[in-house]
Amino acid sequence: MTAAPEDSQGRNTRSRPEQEEKLILTAWKSMSSALQQHSLCEDSAAPGPAQSFLAKQRQSTQARRLLSPRLQPR
Repeated sequence: MTAAPEDSQGRNTRSRPEQEEKLILTAWKSMSSALQQHSLCEDSAAPGPAQSFLAKQRQSTQARRLLSPRLQPR
């Protein structure tokens, strides 16, 4: 009868990594979904027409140049 507790412990130790993996995957999916929703909200809140990645980069570079005289083009 001592073999039964060992079997149940063995099943618990095997299922624990599986449970941890499931929890990690669930948390990852949840975080990914939340970040995607946040990104969509920010994009929809942006005024004006949609901008390409390159247009956004140009705009941020221009803003930095206006703030720092050292970055003015020569």
